[in-house]
Amino acid sequence: MKWRTPSLVWLLCVASIHAQTADAPKLHHRGDPSTSDHPIVVKPVRGSPLLPEDASGEYMLGRPGEFVEITIQFGDLSGYISRLGDGESDQGTPLTFFFDQTSLRGQQLSFTTRQVHGVWYSFTGTIQRGTGKTREDDGYYMLVGELLEHDTARKTEIRRTVALKSGRQLG
Repeated sequence: MKWRTPSLVWLLCVASIHAQTADAPKLHHRGDPSTSDHPIVVKPVRGSPLLPEDASGEYMLGRPGEFVEITIQFGDLSGYISRLGDGESDQGTPLTFFFDQTSLRGQQLSFTTRQVHGVWYSFTGTIQRGTGKTREDDGYYMLVGELLEHDTARKTEIRRTVALKSGRQLG
């Protein structure tokens, strides 16, 4: 078996020279003038949320321990409502109504919760800057809009306009 080393070396050299002279992709730093023909353009997506992510947190429903927990992250909305039950079978029991359907469009947000013991909630509104001076103060943000409580057992729908204060933010 005879090795043809000179031809293999020649082939590798030619390939290496060609790779160095060809327009191979290269990494560039942002702001590099040599990449100015391909600027990075960021356009707002139509319907993208305009609510601040730091508006995430608890919004007090009224009675101690009852609140709406809102999380806004990467343009998505999630959360839940926590309150004490007031029915025969769940009187005083903490209940959690997780968001089932959510929407964020501009400054508007809406959600519908899952049903627990025949009750569920829906909300449409926005988050506004409140009277609190710092994030650590109650009411730094306000959850303002219309909250509906749907109850299949009682066959009722209670509609109320709310302005819920954000709770004190820890950490």
